[in-house]
Amino acid sequence: MTVMRPPLVVYIGIFCSALSLALGLFIGISALALNNGYDASLPVASGILFHPDLMIFGVVGGLLVTEKLELMEKFRLVKGIPVSRPTVLFLFSGVFLASLGIVDGSVLTRYAGLILIFAGSLLFLFYMSSSRNPGDRWIKRVFAAAIASMSLTAIGNLNALIFDNVKVTYLALLFPIIYVLAERMELGFVSGMKTGIMKAQAFIAWVTILLAFAAAEIHVAPYSQALMIASILLLFSLTMVSVRFDPAFRKLRRQGRFQSFMRAGVLLSFFWLILGLILFVLQVVVGHGFLDAATHSIALGFIGTFIVAHSPVIFPLTLKKRARQEKVTYLPLIVLTLSNLMRVFGDLASHFSGAGFIASYLSGYILLIAIVAFIYNLRRIMVSATPEVKMNGTPQEEPVK
Repeated sequence: MTVMRPPLVVYIGIFCSALSLALGLFIGISALALNNGYDASLPVASGILFHPDLMIFGVVGGLLVTEKLELMEKFRLVKGIPVSRPTVLFLFSGVFLASLGIVDGSVLTRYAGLILIFAGSLLFLFYMSSSRNPGDRWIKRVFAAAIASMSLTAIGNLNALIFDNVKVTYLALLFPIIYVLAERMELGFVSGMKTGIMKAQAFIAWVTILLAFAAAEIHVAPYSQALMIASILLLFSLTMVSVRFDPAFRKLRRQGRFQSFMRAGVLLSFFWLILGLILFVLQVVVGHGFLDAATHSIALGFIGTFIVAHSPVIFPLTLKKRARQEKVTYLPLIVLTLSNLMRVFGDLASHFSGAGFIASYLSGYILLIAIVAFIYNLRRIMVSATPEVKMNGTPQEEPVK
């Protein structure tokens, strides 16, 4: 009997993603403290300038890449070198170098980091879109569009920080948004999504990305704004088609605890996505006051909730653990939603009331509680490494007792 374990590169990916999350949260809460008038003798709060790089490239990008690393280990880039290892090396070294470059004001260091992120994202794109990677070719093209937005964000970030540029922020968020929509398309295909619709979705995804990149690079206000609004409208249509075929939006006769938990998470995720898109449109039209709320509605609300909702499936598979999914608890979903409500609506209310500033600031600590609840949930459902028992040359899993 051999105990199955993930390859070492998976643990490296999880560690680097967790490190990016810890740094990003520390910096974010410190900056919120300063912005709300609290005494925070933490010079690292000025690192809010690279907070988005850590969260988008390091946390979200890191986790999405890590989910695929075991399969990427079997995908040879050149003789003897799997594509997984340079992808992880380039991505995370790029994240930390770019962050360091912003901290110490070194343009050369920041550029080197962004070039490494660009290289890592291209390797990931090559793997996900390759004919050697199984899957429907149109869905793979949607995945490719998502990852291309990560590459284009690295380029856009050369001239403008994500932190203070609404169009680069939107472009950066397109990476996880369209990636998630591609994953939901895989379920939609099973639920009756036709090939023609998938072709249209792939085309719309690429046009959405290219319009967003053009908006970020064209600095003539009327044209740039029009391109961004057009991109948001296309993204909204992409989302609505995904919702139309998503099984989470269909009434099921029987649902176990885990199915109900996942469905609730997916429904909440799409609420935050649609709200975030509306707020981005308001930011473009009005010009100020909605960027922070829009960003966190998508980054924490949509992406964070989606990760929590799918964690009982993704993490046990990635870590080769057996899962007791019916032991899942709603606690992380509830606490994360509370944190999202406080952050997004606190940001919006802060223009009219000091209570909004307080709610926004406290949301960071509620988010920490949500992370603890998330870890507790994983420990509750994951029991042990999955054993591999060879019988007549065929690997089999030991039945769950």
